[in-house]
Amino acid sequence: MNRPILSRAKNWLPLTAAVVLLAAVAAILWLSPPAANPDDSAALEPTPSPTPALVTPPGTKPAPEFRGITAWLNSEPLAMAELRGQVVLVDIWTYS
Repeated sequence: MNRPILSRAKNWLPLTAAVVLLAAVAAILWLSPPAANPDDSAALEPTPSPTPALVTPPGTKPAPEFRGITAWLNSEPLAMAELRGQVVLVDIWTYS
């Protein structure tokens, strides 16, 4: 009648594991944020961010216009006015 403690623990192990698993799933579901309502279109659309102002560091001036260019590679001819407000990488090579 008096079984060892280890054999009694083996009988309760599957039940204990199931209870712990159910508690973990319940905690995850309880703590997760609620899903957005598909009918609420305002919640799904991102709010527009303000357009950043052009900032010129003190002591600098705008880039000069391109002069003396005889041919453009991989692009139509550009003017600085078209590029204002954009990040521009100018890659200059001497081809020989």
